Amino acid sequence: MKNTPDANPSPTQQLHAAITSYWRTQVIGTVARLGIADLLAGGPRDSDSLAAELSVHPGALFRLMRGGLTVGIFESVSERTFALTPMGEGLRSNVPGSLREMAITQSAPAHWLPWGLLPEAVRTGKSPVQAALGSDVWGHFARNPEEAGYFAQAMGNLSALVASEVTHHIDFAPFARVADIGGSHGDLLAHVLATHPSCRGILFDLAQVAEGAKTALESRGLAHRVDVVAGSFFEPGIPPAEAYLLKHILHDWEDDASLTLLRRLHEAAPSGARLFVLELVIPDNRTPDPTHLIDLNMLVVADGRERTTDEFRALLAATSWKVERITPTRSGVSIIEAVKA
Repeated sequence: MKNTPDANPSPTQQLHAAITSYWRTQVIGTVARLGIADLLAGGPRDSDSLAAELSVHPGALFRLMRGGLTVGIFESVSERTFALTPMGEGLRSNVPGSLREMAITQSAPAHWLPWGLLPEAVRTGKSPVQAALGSDVWGHFARNPEEAGYFAQAMGNLSALVASEVTHHIDFAPFARVADIGGSHGDLLAHVLATHPSCRGILFDLAQVAEGAKTALESRGLAHRVDVVAGSFFEPGIPPAEAYLLKHILHDWEDDASLTLLRRLHEAAPSGARLFVLELVIPDNRTPDPTHLIDLNMLVVADGRERTTDEFRALLAATSWKVERITPTRSGVSIIEAVKA
């Protein structure tokens, strides 16, 4: 293969770049895990001083950062001195749109190892996560709390991106209670409540998640407006509310489980309750689209799937939810609004 960039790469060169793209994932993930972008936030640094601060091998760190030039997250200021590019800024902590935790999550075992067994997933139609991790992904996270923490933060960052779009398109003021089902630490619900002071919130999730949510809501000053309820959305016990949020939940499950979840919601919901399903929607089965790869990720990691508009409509109709509108947003997530029929 050629060593110099080519403005018009051949099909073979393009294929080689695609084959080795997992190298880029690990470069970005390692840079994120080491916190290098935060250390470059104040301006260019030489790799040797960074290595000393991080207690890592100076030669290896230089090679990592030189690799980051090709990935596009660093630029070279002088020999062994690097600065962040606009793309690299997205690996800083606690900045709007940060993807640092997402980079760590996607390069860590819970996602990385199952993808190595994609051939098995294609052969069987089932997630290989048990073979890769020794349990489902949630069991893996229970045994690896640091990785679980990065995953929760990554999901929270995605929630923040989605939340502003949701409150832009939906007026929650008419709803006395808004329940976030499977709402993790309440990032989405917190944004809804902050923009709609008249609403009360309900955060519903598994017991081990709910405990963490209480602390997060207290830190936001919202604990007095949110009832944290522990439980499983596959069992009776979902609390009643006038509006329900279901963000990136259905894609974790195949159709049978999704139907059970939607039926449980329908049983709990009072007459006229509204359901807002926040999911990616596969626009077309033939035109190249990022959702096709995300759909494969759900097969590999969770026995789940992304769905087309028709597939979402079929799930909701089968559980007596009437779809009223589907609204695409700039975040990539669509808002599927349904009412209890």
